[in-house]
Amino acid sequence: MKTKLITALLLSFVLVPALGQEVTLFDSDGSARAYIDYSQEATIFLWDGTPVAFLKNDGRNMCVFGFNGNFLGWYEDGVIFDIKGNAVGARKGAVSMITKIEPIKGIQKITPIRPITSITPIKPIFSNRWSSSSLTELLYSGKR
Repeated sequence: MKTKLITALLLSFVLVPALGQEVTLFDSDGSARAYIDYSQEATIFLWDGTPVAFLKNDGRNMCVFGFNGNFLGWYEDGVIFDIKGNAVGARKGAVSMITKIEPIKGIQKITPIRPITSITPIKPIFSNRWSSSSLTELLYSGKR
């Protein structure tokens, strides 16, 4: 009994901080499609564990860049916006939506070396509409 208690306590000290460093990103229909792992330098992984993008502060804004070096969008107040200023994904609570239960994540694949990034375009006025592109499409376009 004592061993099980000690094991449970040790696991809680290891797992709870790790879980606190990940932010799930939901698409427009409330499905978990990706997550930001802050313990991996704000790397964005698809739900299957594929690293596709990362967050980088350009001095003015938090930007989303693909591992191919392309600018993908902005991350502001828990929402990822595309180049046109429309939302493609959001963390729970950032927008008014009902989220679905998160499935089990895939094992993270090796994160590529971060490339030299392109110049950040001028930020548009963000809309309150969802983009016609999906979160998965936008992030996958940044895959190396």
